[in-house]
Amino acid sequence: MDNAQLSVAVWRPMESWQTEDKAVELRMQVYARGARNAVTGLVVSLVLAAVLVAFLRTVSAFGVVFGLNAIRLAVAGIRHQVRYSRWLPAARSLLNGTPAQRLAARIVAYKGERVVLAVGAMHLQVRPVNWGLRQVIARTGEITVVGPDADGQAVVFLDGVPTPLPAKVVAAPEPTEAEPVVPVSVNGAEDQVPNWAARRIAWLNWIPLAVALVVLAGFIALAPNSQVAVFYASGFGVLLLVVAILFLFVPSDQLRLRKLLAAGQWQAHPVTIESWKGEVRRPVGELTLVLASGYRLSIKFATTELVANISATGTLWMVGLPGDRKGAAVGIPGYPILTAARFA
Repeated sequence: MDNAQLSVAVWRPMESWQTEDKAVELRMQVYARGARNAVTGLVVSLVLAAVLVAFLRTVSAFGVVFGLNAIRLAVAGIRHQVRYSRWLPAARSLLNGTPAQRLAARIVAYKGERVVLAVGAMHLQVRPVNWGLRQVIARTGEITVVGPDADGQAVVFLDGVPTPLPAKVVAAPEPTEAEPVVPVSVNGAEDQVPNWAARRIAWLNWIPLAVALVVLAGFIALAPNSQVAVFYASGFGVLLLVVAILFLFVPSDQLRLRKLLAAGQWQAHPVTIESWKGEVRRPVGELTLVLASGYRLSIKFATTELVANISATGTLWMVGLPGDRKGAAVGIPGYPILTAARFA
């Protein structure tokens, strides 16, 4: 198959009544729960830190960890409120009856995960939009817009991405240099946007181990005496070493996504969804698919985006046919939607 002829059908929003789309509604519920989750975690961390201080009558390493986690959650909660508190009610109202418009869009400026789009005669500031999503906008040249309302609030959807993105009408900004648009390739190793997603997923999987090492270093530094420091270093150190060995040497499909992508070409497979265990508290869950051949495919970390695209198209894009104890990369060519799968 020639790369220039690679045409991929993806999820697109309906023209109206977006909340009837289960994927859109799930993402809206995730937005709504964000502040509540941060406050709950903040309170729990503060209570645990206070209990430890009261019980030990001193500031311990565990107390410091809980205190730092409370600060992290406070920052996350404030950031969520600033970004979504005014937009969420407006988005709910817009998604309940305002017709969606398919409009030409061009990236005018971007900084971090904030992007300004020229959409007809207006400019929309949209976030969060990472590099992978900017590539989708630049390549398709179109977005779906619901709104704006009287206050300039709007909802933006990108092809293949059922997450409602916060948008607001703004003045025309100073343009930034345009990013080059990378090509879509039928060869997994050359399809740059999924490979970017693979690197991002691997990096995110390394974070828990890095945090655990930092916490161990903090325990040792705050130990009241050398004997306790040795206990921390030996006890927690051995535990972390075992975890690290298992993490590094037991094959992790999520860490091997770039290798799985490089194993061959994207192939489209007709499938039906048997079950998906995603929910509001965790919009990533195990997905079981049935291929036309009768085989069952198990995807442990299936996102809302992947499920929505499979539901909309009845198609699963996959690189390679996994054999015994081997995985395969599944996703969408040219889109930052990617995960690993195994035959069940």
